[in-house]
Amino acid sequence: MDRGEFWVIMGSGPSLCAGDAAYVRGKARVMVINTSFRMAPWADVLYTNDHDWLGIFLRELYGGFNGEIWCGHPQLAGVEGIHHIPFDKTAVGLKPQPGHIAWGMNSGGAGLSLACNHFAACAVVLLGFDQQWTDGQPRWHGAHPEGLQNQKPGFHRWAVWFRQAAADAAAAGIEIINCSRETSLDCFTRKDLRAVL
Repeated sequence: MDRGEFWVIMGSGPSLCAGDAAYVRGKARVMVINTSFRMAPWADVLYTNDHDWLGIFLRELYGGFNGEIWCGHPQLAGVEGIHHIPFDKTAVGLKPQPGHIAWGMNSGGAGLSLACNHFAACAVVLLGFDQQWTDGQPRWHGAHPEGLQNQKPGFHRWAVWFRQAAADAAAAGIEIINCSRETSLDCFTRKDLRAVL
């Protein structure tokens, strides 16, 4: 696979801020995860694992998000306006298999798999990948709307997946840099955003 694109992925961690979102605009291709599209409605791609999340936010996305909308959930296969790519719930790591991505147990992990496997990223900057409660919050936007999953995130389980993803990326020659302002992830290189872009 020829690699050459630099990506920024904005997760939903509490440390994601409008200043960082504005700073990366035009400097790389940008993917937003779930509700982080509100921080960067100009992003190239939105990814979600969650068909129920899309059910609530799709109208808002159609009204103000111009990028591509991607989802790995099987219920979204064939839906007009949604790019579907199957996710593998058993895969740990990036699952470098054409036409598939790893579920990652969270949409941020699956989005990383999408950037590396489908979009051939040569490097990925992570923002808002706190992987922890920061200032007492699990997400920058607070709780999801009623009816969506609001239980305590499985940070300890997700860490196992991210460690394997880091190993897979290194083996494939993909640089992953965690520029999140706060994070518990220790498997990726840590740098200040403005030193990278």
